[in-house]
Amino acid sequence: MPDYRRLLREKRIEKGISQYQLAEMSGMTQSHINKIENGIANPSLDILFKLCEILEIRLFPDEVKSRPVYTPRVTSMVCESILDAIGYTPMIRLSRMGSPDAAQVIVKYEGLNVGGSIKTRTAYNMILEGERSGKITSETIIVEPTSGNQGIGLALIGAVRGYRTVIIMPDSVSEERRLLVSHYGAEVVLIHDDGDIGACIAECLATAKRMARENPHVYIPQQFTNPANPMVHKHHTALEILEQVAGPIDGFCSGVGTGGTISGIGEVLRALNPGIEIWAVEPEHAAILAGGNIGTHLQMGIGDGLIPDNLNRTIYSDICIVTDEEAIATARDLARKEGLMCGISSGTNVAAALRLARKLGPGKTVVTVLPDTAERYFSTPLFEDPKA
Repeated sequence: MPDYRRLLREKRIEKGISQYQLAEMSGMTQSHINKIENGIANPSLDILFKLCEILEIRLFPDEVKSRPVYTPRVTSMVCESILDAIGYTPMIRLSRMGSPDAAQVIVKYEGLNVGGSIKTRTAYNMILEGERSGKITSETIIVEPTSGNQGIGLALIGAVRGYRTVIIMPDSVSEERRLLVSHYGAEVVLIHDDGDIGACIAECLATAKRMARENPHVYIPQQFTNPANPMVHKHHTALEILEQVAGPIDGFCSGVGTGGTISGIGEVLRALNPGIEIWAVEPEHAAILAGGNIGTHLQMGIGDGLIPDNLNRTIYSDICIVTDEEAIATARDLARKEGLMCGISSGTNVAAALRLARKLGPGKTVVTVLPDTAERYFSTPLFEDPKA
């Protein structure tokens, strides 16, 4: 039984409130309250928030319920811009890659998000926070060091909001990433990666800071340190997952790039279920959390060779290391067995999720994220013939 059901029942009894009284207070029926407490029905997030408020239960960090961020529109409405369609990506159960002696694995497919990746969420929220704080004005130039998808997301946001955008990237990222950034009208600055991705990302950041010193109109969102990054995953991605899965989540794993995804989602999932097992996932050749050596690798978007400020290092209980070969093979399997066209880091996440599923066993649920679409990897080994 999910932890919140036990808490709801225990707190209701402690306060001397009957199911009938709680139903009256919440505008529900006694039958629905009974079904929620006994695991027959799953409450929507709005109802769960209301019950927690009535019973004075703190399941979620306060800012999840109180601080507004962007509000996605329902898809049946006419969107004022493409930004209104961000989020509410599907959760999909892996049906052919799982095992009967392991937990089920459910993935959130961000390749169907606006801009083709999860990073559009964070890009938009960082820009909105910059606008609200007055740091971004009509004369602002958005400059960001990134290994790929965040740059694409910022280029997209810049196009819609009318900001000149400059993206500074390692030259080891895929050609498609560079072309997508340029296609949205942003400028691309390439920094040579000589085999140490951490040093290359540091040089990208130094270049951005130098541009900011030389031009007061430059604003660097700083995805590795900007709290608006994990905030959007607390407010939206995590809550979407809870609402869509509508049941207990026993395990969660995510690759670590900026730290925003694993921290934002992980904090909400752990608040709801303190016993959840959360794994941080790293590429073999950039496993900085595990104390490994930093080189270069193919799992773009994670393993940037640094420990980001946005990473909550208390949220994960274990570190899972995935080789380039396993990540690519798993991403290919996702396409060929599940029909999911996703990138290499999606293979990373699912490889880890399958390991976690085997550890947890049948009857449990493991969730992970497919961060982007495969269509920005045509020039990479992902699309090479494995038999060649």
